[in-house]
Amino acid sequence: MEFLNKSATIIFIKLIDSLKDGEHRKIENKPFMPLTIEHIGKGINTPWGTANLYSLCHYYEQNGDLMQDPEVCFIVTDERNGFTADYEKVKVAPYLFRQANLGFYEECVRMLNGSLTTFHRKKQLDHTEFANDWLINIQSQGFLKHIL
Repeated sequence: MEFLNKSATIIFIKLIDSLKDGEHRKIENKPFMPLTIEHIGKGINTPWGTANLYSLCHYYEQNGDLMQDPEVCFIVTDERNGFTADYEKVKVAPYLFRQANLGFYEECVRMLNGSLTTFHRKKQLDHTEFANDWLINIQSQGFLKHIL
């Protein structure tokens, strides 16, 4: 299983920490599409500990439908105590990639009965490489300035 690199992990954790006790958040940052962060699952058993599931997505509307451009879903184990900067204790791995305008939907991790069971090594690596680059872009576009 490939995890996000350190830079991308720090960016990701800052985004999900901004949820505080909420389940979702939409960050407006014109001229870019808003970034939506959602806590979509919890209690997933993994070899690295119990995980939560999160979605990061840019949405736009087309013919009344919300279109993901893109959406990446992540499985996250977080062994920090509170909102500390001890990022080495966090493991973040993408498990789903969706690009609605292309009709593209790809899961690379299988979960069954609340447990991570298998993953497709090549797809999961591709999703991780994309997510590393995308999170750096999210930071460079200024989204982190809007989370305080």
